[in-house]
Amino acid sequence: MNRLAVVGTPRSGNTWLRVILAQLYDLAQYAVHTPDALDWETLPGNCIVQLHWHRLPPFTTFLATQNFRVVTMARHPLDILISILQFSPYEPQTACWLDGENGDETAIHNKSVISPEFLSYAVSRRAEALLSISREWWEAPGVIPVRYEELVQDTSGVLLRISRELGAFVHSLSQVIEACSIDKLRSTSPNRHFWKGQPGLWRSLLPSDIAQEIAKAQANSFSELGYECHPDSWLTRTEAERRWYSFIQPASGITLSDSTDSKP
Repeated sequence: MNRLAVVGTPRSGNTWLRVILAQLYDLAQYAVHTPDALDWETLPGNCIVQLHWHRLPPFTTFLATQNFRVVTMARHPLDILISILQFSPYEPQTACWLDGENGDETAIHNKSVISPEFLSYAVSRRAEALLSISREWWEAPGVIPVRYEELVQDTSGVLLRISRELGAFVHSLSQVIEACSIDKLRSTSPNRHFWKGQPGLWRSLLPSDIAQEIAKAQANSFSELGYECHPDSWLTRTEAERRWYSFIQPASGITLSDSTDSKP
């Protein structure tokens, strides 16, 4: 029996890792928003479940009784928030993350990285709740921690480290990595789930004052997961917005904001 649960903050690379592990270990895949959305008792012995949920005693106890091993992903908080900004207009079910705890993502739909709406969201209790998921699981006993940046940089090395915890792979590591590249998965995702996949993209998109304000508001997620905020002090708001719209395919009705502030 090989049962895995990928539990972490949304947009941390959870889906990518789930797909890879499912292929490597020949596991049935399930992705849900809340624990009660799944009939756990009928799951096969070899499966992998993905969800975003707090580390609370009833849930942790239940996973243990069902013989699930937890894997959690960490990613730079600013890259996560930018990814949420890009993704949420195409996936209305983000409102189901954490069962709607502290709000949803409606206010940032089709907004830019320098918009007041994005900054308000990024420092909000909603964003804090989502960012807290991975840090709650990160150092918990028995949990396998995986850093997104390391998975991108050394995919095979990170997966081999995971295999020392979970056992030998069923299928070829090199073939699975090739088949599950972000470029290939991107074409299979109608809701634009797979975007750039580039660690540190936030430094090209967030002016210094915005990045620092978010980092201050979300200090726990930075410090507890070992991330720092060193923005590009030369990046202007005008350039940040230009880059943002060059990186995305705008949904209908998106236009550049009226802001022409060139200050960093």
